[in-house]
Amino acid sequence: MLRFLVPPSVGVARAQARGELLERSLSNDLGDRVQVEVAPDYATFERVARDAGAELLWAPAAICAHVADDARAVFKVVRAGRSTYRSALIARADAHVSIAGLAGKRAAWVDRRSIGGYLLVAQHLRERGIDLDRTFVSQDFVGTHPAALAAVIEDRADVAAVSVASGESEHVDQALSLHGGRAGAARLSPILITDTAPTDALVITRALDVIRAEALIERIFPPAGGRERTTALKLAMEADGFERAGDGEYARLKKLG
Repeated sequence: MLRFLVPPSVGVARAQARGELLERSLSNDLGDRVQVEVAPDYATFERVARDAGAELLWAPAAICAHVADDARAVFKVVRAGRSTYRSALIARADAHVSIAGLAGKRAAWVDRRSIGGYLLVAQHLRERGIDLDRTFVSQDFVGTHPAALAAVIEDRADVAAVSVASGESEHVDQALSLHGGRAGAARLSPILITDTAPTDALVITRALDVIRAEALIERIFPPAGGRERTTALKLAMEADGFERAGDGEYARLKKLG
């Protein structure tokens, strides 16, 4: 049996639905029973990932930074033709919040380990001389992207950070609609867009020995001419495709947190 750990960042209900899809499809495609588990929080996910407690991970970029060097293989998710993403700081459109006017505002972040939901924006602000602890009157870590946007929409926070495929308005709108719903997205607006980071990834861990890992990789991503078995993975991970990560590609993210 293969254990596949999924992060909670997109929301538990959506993650569980994707988990059921993956279990059925991957068990059939890989010829081995696949048990998909949704981590209850980032801390649990990171602990299991570091201990190689699962053979497969849908790993956020922050986790990849710490486990990629010890993994059998890492396949970055490609979305909108890119295997990088950014973070957007979001506020209600009618609140007219600006970078210069963040003092005294309330922030809703996803998790201290979330690249798109906290760390990239935090770094961006610090590089501009903004001390988050002194600037924000409150900073709540709410666990998921939908919860962060809901806090802003419902006026329990003034700003939130979410992952976006790029800084193009189309991709920002897609992220807001995905995590905040169409009605909610219409009420939100980006304040800033950060620099890029490598995307989340499919990680094959050292829980598999080298021979089993290579066999699994070849089954999922066969040589040219073979049938790729990535349909369920693409649907579940909202991916257009996958790109094998190079050595050290995630290393620079370690300094973020």
